[in-house]
Amino acid sequence: MAFLLLVVLVCAALLGVFGMAVYSSLVKFWPYDLSLSLHNYTFSELPGGWLAYRNSLLLATATALFGSLLIFTGSYLLEKTRQTALTQALRLLCFIRMAVPGLVLGLGYVFFFNLPANPLHGLYGSLALLVMCTVAHFLTTAQMTAASALRQLDGEFESAALSLKVPLLRHFLRVTVPVCLPALLDIVRYLFVSAMTTVSAVIFLYSPDSVVASVAVLNMDDAGNVGGAAAMSTLILLTSAGVSLLLAWASRGLLRRSQAWRAAPGL
Repeated sequence: MAFLLLVVLVCAALLGVFGMAVYSSLVKFWPYDLSLSLHNYTFSELPGGWLAYRNSLLLATATALFGSLLIFTGSYLLEKTRQTALTQALRLLCFIRMAVPGLVLGLGYVFFFNLPANPLHGLYGSLALLVMCTVAHFLTTAQMTAASALRQLDGEFESAALSLKVPLLRHFLRVTVPVCLPALLDIVRYLFVSAMTTVSAVIFLYSPDSVVASVAVLNMDDAGNVGGAAAMSTLILLTSAGVSLLLAWASRGLLRRSQAWRAAPGL
C-alpha cells in the first residue's frame, strides 16, 4: 500500500502538469480570462492554421513506417551476415549518432543540403528531408532494440532455411519478422512519438510549408500566444497517447496470431 500510494502521488503530479496544459488550451486568454472556449484550436495566429499539425502527422507516420523498415532490415543484415570490417564500421556508425546532439545534427544537415552546388539541394526545406533527419536522429536506440531482438534468434535458422531450399526473403518474412514482432512494434511506436515531439534538429530545417507542430509551439509561445501553444501541445500529447494505445491494442491481435506458440500448454 505504501508503494501504491507513492506511485499514485507521482502519477497525480504528472497528470496535474499535463492537465494544466490541457486546461490552459481551453481558456480564452490565460491567465486573465479563464472562461472556457475552443478559440485557441482555430490557430488563427499561426500561418497555415492546422498545417503544422498535419505536417507532424505526415512526418511521424513516414518516420515510423520508413524508419522501422530501414532500421530493422539493416539490423538483420548486420547481425545475420558474415562479420567483416564493413559490418563493424556500419555498426560503429550507428552508435556514433548517440554522441551527436540534435542541434549539431540539424546544423550539419543545414550546411550540407543548403549548399547550392549540392545535387540534393532541392531537398532543403522539404518534408522528405525532415523524415531523413528524424530517422537519423533516433537511429541508435531503435537499432539497439532491433539488434537485441535479432540476437535472441538461433543462428541456425538461416542455415536450416537454406538446407530446405527456402528463400531467405521468405524466411525473413515468415519467421524472423513474426518472432521479432514485439520489438518491431516498439520501434514503430518509439519513432512515431519521437517524431511528433522532436524539436532540436528539425527547427533548423523546416520551411513555411513544412513547419511541424513542435516548432509551431515554440513560435506561438515566443509570440505570446500561450493558449495556441498549449492547444498545439495538447494535440501532440493526445495524438502520441492515442497512437500508442492503438498500437498496443493492435499488437495484442497480431501477437496472438503470429506467436500462438508462446501460449501453448506447458510453455
